[in-house]
Amino acid sequence: MKDLHQQAARWDQWAPHYDEETRNQDPSAAAAVLSDLAGDGAALELGVGAGRVAFPLAEWGTPVFGLDASQKMISRLEEHQKQTPEGRSPVQARVGDMARFDLGTHYPLVYVIASTFFLLTKQEDQVSCFRSAARHLSPQGRFVVEAAVPHTSGMASERQQMIVREMSEEHLKWSAYVHDPVHQIVRAQEVRVGPDGCRLLPNVMRYAYPAELDLMAQLAGLRLDGRTSDWKGSPFTATSTHHVSVYSRQSAENDTSTTIGPSA
Repeated sequence: MKDLHQQAARWDQWAPHYDEETRNQDPSAAAAVLSDLAGDGAALELGVGAGRVAFPLAEWGTPVFGLDASQKMISRLEEHQKQTPEGRSPVQARVGDMARFDLGTHYPLVYVIASTFFLLTKQEDQVSCFRSAARHLSPQGRFVVEAAVPHTSGMASERQQMIVREMSEEHLKWSAYVHDPVHQIVRAQEVRVGPDGCRLLPNVMRYAYPAELDLMAQLAGLRLDGRTSDWKGSPFTATSTHHVSVYSRQSAENDTSTTIGPSA
């Protein structure tokens, strides 16, 4: 529970600034693919945050339920929900541990995106997340993981990094990283300095390579259906910086691969 409380505290700090920090990220391609995978059913998002992808997915007609460690992030989501047009599919969320959850229902789609899976900073918690997701899948359901590939994305390329993101005469935005390759842990601090003062936005991640994720899936009774380098269906190669991986139950009646990308 200590890790969960620490994660919640970090993302409580992010909550007031999250929309601003992600304003340039376009979720439309992800929402289109996820809607296709969900079909006529609902979706469960792990680490739903303020609903950056959940609301565009709901616009496709997919009801979304989400879990998040941060109450303040969920409060932001609820504020957004109040502003949505009537008649759109609902987005609901509650505080919960995405490593260990029991919602008493099944979904055709469970997903975790934008390397949010790596916020679970122990390997056993990551395995537990796969198992929890698997228990909530309908017989033909899919578990989707979108994440960075550690070395090609730069996440784990150096022991220490300092990256300037933005700079003007009035503000400076930079990121600082410390990498522990033994435990596959990256500690980060997003620093924002401007006329309103200095702001620190911390983060801690335990990264995992796609092959390790595939093994976690096997331990949970799942198997890899398909993997691409983005939501547009681009092939996954040795130089890909990110991956979108789709897992399904290991069963004889579910032996077709999944195509990721825009529907024909």
